[in-house]
Amino acid sequence: MKFYIFLFLALYCPALMQGQSTLIDEIKAHHDGIGLWWIGHNGWIIKSGDLVISTDILLDFDMRINPPKITMDELAEILDISFVTHGHGDHFNKKVSAVLAEKSDCLFVIPESCVGIAEQINIPKDRIRVAKPREPFEIMGIQVEPLRAIHGNANFAIYYEANLQDCGYVINVDGTRFLQPGDSYLLEDHLFLEDIDVLFFSPTEHNMYIDRSVILINTLEPDFIFPQHRNTIEVTEASRFWAKAYPDEVKLRLTKSLQDKYHILDEGEFFKIK
Repeated sequence: MKFYIFLFLALYCPALMQGQSTLIDEIKAHHDGIGLWWIGHNGWIIKSGDLVISTDILLDFDMRINPPKITMDELAEILDISFVTHGHGDHFNKKVSAVLAEKSDCLFVIPESCVGIAEQINIPKDRIRVAKPREPFEIMGIQVEPLRAIHGNANFAIYYEANLQDCGYVINVDGTRFLQPGDSYLLEDHLFLEDIDVLFFSPTEHNMYIDRSVILINTLEPDFIFPQHRNTIEVTEASRFWAKAYPDEVKLRLTKSLQDKYHILDEGEFFKIK
């Protein structure tokens, strides 16, 4: 019986037999320039040198269609800064953040609206940096510009419980400026930004959808454009307005030069920024 199991693995799972590296191994091995990985939803891992940061990591299997490409324990091994935009469970996930609080030494950048959740899951206060919209700061050599974020809802309406303390972020990593708007409608705060190199945006009904995503991209003209908030949560009638995104529809409305800068990544896929 053992022989047949070995034969099956050799024939149908050659990657396993060859000891193919996992995502955590790939991240650890990256030291050349700035690289990023999409981990599903609004979750990004960015690495420059030995510094590793993340945004809105969702690794809770109960909320996802597919298992994540990296585990909570693995992330805890490498993460230096966890950026959180707002308190919804698909962005500030309690399970993930509790593991990071216990098993890593990472710092947490959170808006004031998330301080209560941080206390619930016992994140030490000395590991928290509270971000406030339009009040820039520096953390571990990274320049951070928190932006206002105003959360949307179904039917293209502003969310009844939208919190003005929620944040998006411009994160400057070694001279490369990343924009993570979080969950927000299009604001002049976004359109006033300059020199954005990397744009993460959410083309869902409760965010910038199609038209406003195109306006944002055309205005900022970033070098790298990545749609997010997609293909991670099961789409149902109840979740459609926030779980279904329209990245292809946005791309079709862009000029050829911007389409060439547009990248729809698979989960766990690596992209080298520079």
